[in-house]
Amino acid sequence: MHYLGLDIGSVSVKLVALDKEGSISVQLYLRNQGIIDTVKEAFQKIRKEGTWEVGGVGITGSGKEFVNLLVGGDIVESEIIAHTVAAQHYVPDVRTIFDIGGEDCKLMTLANGTINNFIMNRDCGGGTGAMIESIARRMGIDIEDVGELAMKSNIQLSLPSKCGIFCQSAVVSKLNKGMKKEDILMGVCRGMIGNFLTMLAKGIKLEPPYVFQGATAQNKALVHCFEEELGHKVIVPENCSYMGAIGMALIAKENAAKAGKTNFRGFDIADADFSTKNIISDGCTNMCEICYIYKEGKKIGVMGNRCEKCV
Repeated sequence: MHYLGLDIGSVSVKLVALDKEGSISVQLYLRNQGIIDTVKEAFQKIRKEGTWEVGGVGITGSGKEFVNLLVGGDIVESEIIAHTVAAQHYVPDVRTIFDIGGEDCKLMTLANGTINNFIMNRDCGGGTGAMIESIARRMGIDIEDVGELAMKSNIQLSLPSKCGIFCQSAVVSKLNKGMKKEDILMGVCRGMIGNFLTMLAKGIKLEPPYVFQGATAQNKALVHCFEEELGHKVIVPENCSYMGAIGMALIAKENAAKAGKTNFRGFDIADADFSTKNIISDGCTNMCEICYIYKEGKKIGVMGNRCEKCV
């Protein structure tokens, strides 16, 4: 028996399969190049590992409602819940969780094992993974190499990190002045973390153990900057990129023990013909954006309606 967790983000799709003991059997990280095609690709890849019996499916992320209808999910939860469950699984006494995603960032604090504060920023791409990836691309550096290179810096540069556009302009200016790439990148990382803490942690008491998760936690320079600001060690879980998916697989496993059945549509969704139809409804003054989802021409779900009049 296996339990699937999916984290459907704007930049990437993560899928994790846990066995009945809670160990990871498969984990996949794919760039989101269209939600239907990417999910189908994920199941094509996971199917090669074996089409085992699935006891439950949990889904989180910005595309959770759509993918829930697509694959037949059993439980849908917010990213806050998914990331917290995963962090507690690896660090049971965690008090503060940092997550910097592709296009958003999150801060959660816990007391006595329960979330007592969470803040999420989706309003601006400044200070997110997309910003640092864009800057790295502009500098001709692979995103995977940013952390190692930045750690070679030995001076402190000040860069405007509150806005991604201004930060990129400042990076070009520094490059044109002959500044070393490692110093510029560390300046970007230091500015990102300072901005993260200023924007999300204002008025909040942060306490260790600190856990930093998400794909950006693989960047050693960002970890260093957190530790520099906090004056304390920051824990990065081994599977930091998959924490949202791991959290949902754990939740699906717990949910299955209560429900005793699953809505999972099966591994043949990897080959299924999915299609959508979108309309702006005139059934009410909300002008609901309705999306009809079809599998092999048969309607399997509707989303976007705010009232019963618009379906």
